[in-house]
Amino acid sequence: MSRKLYGNELHPVYNRWMATKGRCTDPKHPSYKNYGGRGITLAEDLYKFEDYRDYVCSLPGYDPTLTIDRIDNDKGYEKGNLRWRDRSVQTAHQRFSGKGFNKYTGVNWNQCKNRWIARITFKGKQLYSKSFLTERNALEARNTFIQTNNLPHTIQMWSD
Repeated sequence: MSRKLYGNELHPVYNRWMATKGRCTDPKHPSYKNYGGRGITLAEDLYKFEDYRDYVCSLPGYDPTLTIDRIDNDKGYEKGNLRWRDRSVQTAHQRFSGKGFNKYTGVNWNQCKNRWIARITFKGKQLYSKSFLTERNALEARNTFIQTNNLPHTIQMWSD
C-alpha cells in the first residue's frame, strides 16, 4: 500500500524540513546525537511544513540548490539563525566532528615532519598550510588566518 501524498512532498525544501525535524526530534535518527541529543531544536513556529517553507523561502539568497545553514551552530533551527549557503561554506562552518585522532579541525600531526600542520581548504582549494612545533601554535595560526581573511570556517577554542 502506498502512502497518501498531500502535495508538499514536491516542494524543493520539503525533504530538508523532514530531515531537520528527524535530526532534532527522533532519537532513532542516525544524526540525532549531534542535533536533538545536544539540544538543537526545530522552533515551534517552524514545526509545520508550511511555516518552515514560507520562512526559509523568504530568506535572502533563496535557491533550492543551496543548503540551509545555522549561523550559530549551538543554536537551533529558529528564525534569525538560518541562512542559505553553498555546500562548501556549510562544510567550512560545521563544528568539529570528534572523529579520528585529531583534537581540532584542520590541525593534524605529521609524523614524517614531526610537526603540527594547520590547513584550511575552501571550495576545493587549499588556502593555507603551515607547520608548527606545537598544536596550540597551529590552531592559533589557523584561527588568525580565518579571521584575517574573513572566512566562514569555525573559530576553535584551545582546551587543555
